[in-house]
Order: sequence, then C-alpha cells, then structure tokens
Amino acid sequence: MYNTKSTISILERLSLLSVYVGLPFSVLGSIILSPFLARTRGKRMNRIIAEAFSRFLIVNCSPRQLQHVLGPSTERYIQWAKKRSLQPVVEDVNGSEGAAKLMWMTEKRTDRVLFYVHGGGYMTPFTDNMIGFCPGLREALLKQTGGDKDIGIVALVYTVYPATFPTQLTEFTLALTQLISSGVSPENIILIGDSAGANLVIQLITHTLRPVPNIPSSPFSVIESIDAPRRLLGGIILVSPWISLGTPVPSYARNTKYDFLSAAAITRWGSWYMKDVKSSHIPWVKPSSPSLFKGIETMVSRVLITAGGRECLLDDATTLFSMLEELQIPKEKLVITLDIEERGIHEDSILDIESPQSPGGGLSEATMRQVDWIKETFEAATN
Repeated sequence: MYNTKSTISILERLSLLSVYVGLPFSVLGSIILSPFLARTRGKRMNRIIAEAFSRFLIVNCSPRQLQHVLGPSTERYIQWAKKRSLQPVVEDVNGSEGAAKLMWMTEKRTDRVLFYVHGGGYMTPFTDNMIGFCPGLREALLKQTGGDKDIGIVALVYTVYPATFPTQLTEFTLALTQLISSGVSPENIILIGDSAGANLVIQLITHTLRPVPNIPSSPFSVIESIDAPRRLLGGIILVSPWISLGTPVPSYARNTKYDFLSAAAITRWGSWYMKDVKSSHIPWVKPSSPSLFKGIETMVSRVLITAGGRECLLDDATTLFSMLEELQIPKEKLVITLDIEERGIHEDSILDIESPQSPGGGLSEATMRQVDWIKETFEAATN
C-alpha cells in the first residue's frame, strides 16, 4: 500500500538532509530577489514564501522523498481536523482493500456535496494547501450567503506513484459508487479535481462514456443498468487540468519562468506515471480527440475549467476546452465555462486560500468565481 508512510533508504535520507539544509537559503534568495524575478514580482510575502518552498521541494525531492516528508494523507487530515476541533471521519472504500479512503471535511450529508480529488502529479499525497482548499471555498460561500447555502465536503485518498493507471481510476470509481449508494444523489454532487486530480476526473468521464475493460463500471453505468433514468451530476470543476502527461506543450516553455511547478518537474512526473501505462489505455489518461467526450451531456450539464494565464498547464486547459467545444453540444444540455486568471499560476485558487493576495487578505476574483459557480450549480440542481 503506497498511502502509508513511505520508507526511504539511508542514501535518500542523507539526500533529504541536504534538501532541508538548502531549503531556507533558497526561500531567502527568493525573498531577496522577489522584486526582480518574473514569478514573484508584485506578490505579497506570504505567497513568495509558499511558492519558493513548494518549487524547491518539487525540484529537489524524489516522489518517495516527498511521500515520506508529507506522510499519509489521513494523518495530515486528522491533524487538520483536530486543530479546528472537528471530528475526523475516515471511511474505507469498499473493494479497494483498504488503500482508498473517503475523508469528510464537514459533517456527512446527502445534499449539496463537493467531492474533491487532489492533485500532486500522482506523486504526492495531500498537502496542507489541498486539505484547506475546499473548506476555504465553503467558508467563502457561507460568508457570501449568510450561512444559508452550506455544503458537505468529502475528499478521496487514492494510491499514488509508483501505482499507475488504472489503479487510481478504479479507486475513484469505487468511491463515487459508494457515495451514491449511501444516499447522495448524483445531482447533489459536484466533482472538483485539481491538476492530476482533474486528470482523474477526466478519466472518470471517458470511462463512463467509453468503459475501460476489466475495471469496475462507472456509477452512472450502474444507475442505467438497474433500469432507472440516468441522473446528471450536479457539476464538474477542473482546476489546472493536466492532460499532457510526459509530453511538453508550448505553455510549458512559455510559462515556466512564472510558475512554481516548473516545466522540467511536470514533464518528469508525467513521464514516470506514463512509463507503465499500456498503449491501449493512453486515450483515457491523455485524451486527444473530442470523440472521446461524445455523450458527456448525458453525464453532466455544467463544467467549469480554470487555469492561470502564467501556468505551465495553460495549454492543457485550453485544449480540453476546445475539444469539448468542438462537440457543439447545445447550451441547454451542457454549459462549458473556461476561466483564465490572467496573471495566475498553477492551482492559483488553491494557493489563494492559504496565501491570499487581495488587499485585506480577501480571496481573489478568480477564486470567488469558483464560489459563485458552486452556488449557482447547486441552486440549479434544486430547481
């Protein structure tokens, strides 16, 4: 099982020690040079430090070292919950042999549920930023609506690298089936995934429409098989989606000077993940044709794609949007929204929750557009 504490060798520990020694100097250098560096110029100190910290670890640590440093996702979640005096709720995903978990970041509920699938290039477990992302969106929603539009949040813990496709898709499929079976109607669910998590949501879409042989059926296929009308998902949010795994696209080179997720790192991670993926499975992991999404309107009626104008994965987001647009699905059946934050970087809205840049510490307009979209989507589901 790869979600437990990663065991690393003595050499890896020594190498990690050198990373710890170099980290403060790298962060200090970023602070000193921040007025002159393209990726930090004009940013507040909290964001400069956060980005420098992440970039240094991503560049200098192996996946095993990152997994060791971060520790199991469930342990990090339990620590997060205890700091907020919340009761941690961790459920095993049936059929995954204990590898996959569902973590509730609110009280369990069956109406208006945000189902979060985290990123990290399939290399890392949850980070603190990831754990705080959806609760931050919920807090903004509650503030905006005076507490009238509360939502539940559940997050998937899936097996990370060296496990590869279809392991994560199998676990996600089982988890979503379990959630629906527990009484949460599809129309009351918004799936939200960032980066690799967005890729996993895309895998689920294509698996629903073009099933992968020999893995569990999509829960939407299960609903159809019992002779009940197919019920649409409430919506899907793809934050900085990743579909170019291991294959650099022009925005890698164009934006690596701005982004904390460098072109070299994302190329390396994608290549590692794809190394053992069968050629017959590539269309589900790296969709390249609009035909793979034909019929998506039978699964969901609202899709939001977000990206930063200065992130390496910008072209991934715009390419995905173009593929969906090419289907020419009437807007009364599918509304696709592409939201590009002009000066944003990779997963800018996630960073915004912990390190806001707006005056007074408020969330950015781009992050608030996600909050508005969530509110509108749940309202549409109840009408």
